Amino acid sequence: MAAVLMSWVTPGLAGDVIGEVTEPDVLSSQRYARDVSAFYLGVSAGRASGGSDEFGVRVNNDQLFVLGEVKPNGNFGGFRGGWRGTLPTWGGREYVYGVEIGYDFGTLDDSTTTQIGTAVASGRSAISDVFSLRLKNGLTNRRGNILYFATVGYVRGDITTSASLTELTGTMRFEEVDRREGFSVSLGAEHQLNENWSITGEIEYLQFESETVDLGPMFSTKSTPSYRGFRIGLNYTF
Repeated sequence: MAAVLMSWVTPGLAGDVIGEVTEPDVLSSQRYARDVSAFYLGVSAGRASGGSDEFGVRVNNDQLFVLGEVKPNGNFGGFRGGWRGTLPTWGGREYVYGVEIGYDFGTLDDSTTTQIGTAVASGRSAISDVFSLRLKNGLTNRRGNILYFATVGYVRGDITTSASLTELTGTMRFEEVDRREGFSVSLGAEHQLNENWSITGEIEYLQFESETVDLGPMFSTKSTPSYRGFRIGLNYTF
C-alpha cells in the first residue's frame, strides 16, 4: 500500500521541483540611475561686450545733448549653485531641468566724450555685482555626456551712471548708483568629465530696466544698460 502511495505522490513532487520557474518582472536599475536629482556648485569667468546705449544729457528737462554711445565691456568672474533633475526621453537622450542662482563680480563699463560749445562733456555707464536666478533646461546627446541647454532668468545689479562737464572755470562731476532689475537669456553646453566634474560654456544676454537718472539739480539722462557675454565654467555635482 505504501509503495502504491509513493508511486502516486513522487511524480507530483518531482514535477513541482524541476518544472519551469517564472521570475517576477524587475525594473531596470539603469533607468532608476538616470531618474535622479542632484545639487551642484560651480565657478565661472567670462568676457562681456555691451549693447548699444545712447548717452545723452538733458538740461533743465528741456534741451538734450547727445554725448555718444556707451557699450559696457570687461571681464567678470562668478560663483553659482543649483539643483537639477533628469528624465529619460527618446533615443537614449535625457531631458534635464532645474534652477540656478549666481553672483558675478567685476565691473563692466564704457564712457564717451564730446565737445559742446566751449565745454567738454563726458558720460559713463557701469554694471557690477550682478545676482541672478535662472531656470535651466535642455537635452543630452545619445551618449549622455554632453548637455545642450537654454536658460532664462531674473537679474539684479548695481548700475553706475556718471557725467562730467569741463569748462574754463573748472569741472563739474555728477554720479548716481542704483540697484536695478532685468532679465537674462543664454544658450550653452556642458560636458561631463566624470561622475562629479563637468565643464560649461555659454553665450548670454542681459538687459536691465530703463530709467531716467538725475545727475544733480540741472542734468538728467536716460540709462538702458545691457551686455552680451561669453562664459566658461566648472561645476561639481554632489
